[in-house]
Amino acid sequence: MERLKVFDDSYTYLKDESRAIVHREGLWHETFHCWLVDEQFVYIQKRSTTKKDFPNLFDITAAGHILATETVADGIREIEEELGLAVALSQLSSKGVVQDTIELPGFLDREFANVFLYESSFAPSAFSLQQEEVASIHIVERQALAALFLREITAVPCANIADRTATVITLADFVPHERAYFEQVAGMLGY
Repeated sequence: MERLKVFDDSYTYLKDESRAIVHREGLWHETFHCWLVDEQFVYIQKRSTTKKDFPNLFDITAAGHILATETVADGIREIEEELGLAVALSQLSSKGVVQDTIELPGFLDREFANVFLYESSFAPSAFSLQQEEVASIHIVERQALAALFLREITAVPCANIADRTATVITLADFVPHERAYFEQVAGMLGY
C-alpha cells in the first residue's frame, strides 16, 4: 500500500497516510512535476485511456506522487518510469512549489507540486513510454501554450511526436489543474 506524507496548508509535515485516504479526504501531499521544454516547444503527455484519473487528457510531461519514504529529489524517477528518459537531478531547473487543488464532484486532490523544467532537445526515438500511464507525447509551441494557460487564447495546435499527427487542443483537453497553477506554469515557460 502506497503511503504519502500529509501536510497542513502551510506545507508543515503532519503524518504519513495511505494514498487512498489522502485522496478520499483531500489531504495535502507532495508531487513531482517536470515539464520538458526546448527553445521552441513544450512536450506534453496524453494520459493513457486506462488511467483511473483523467484518462485521455493532456498533462504535465512527467509527474507523480512523492512517497512517504522519498525526498522531492526522488521524484525524478517519474521521468524514467513514464518516458524512458534517464535524467540527473542536476539537469533539471527547480521552479519551486506550487499549490494545486483539483476539486470535482466526488474528487478532491490537494498537492504541493514541486515543479521542474528540463530544457533539452528530444528526438522522438528518445522516448520509451510506459503505456499504462502515457498514451503519447505531443509538442506545443511554448509561447502559445503559455498564452492558453493564461486564457489569452482558447486553442493551440499540437503534434504527436511519434507520427506528427496534428490536432488542436483547448484547456478542456487538459487535466483540470486550478487556474493559478496554469498561470504560474505560464510564467515558468518564460511568458
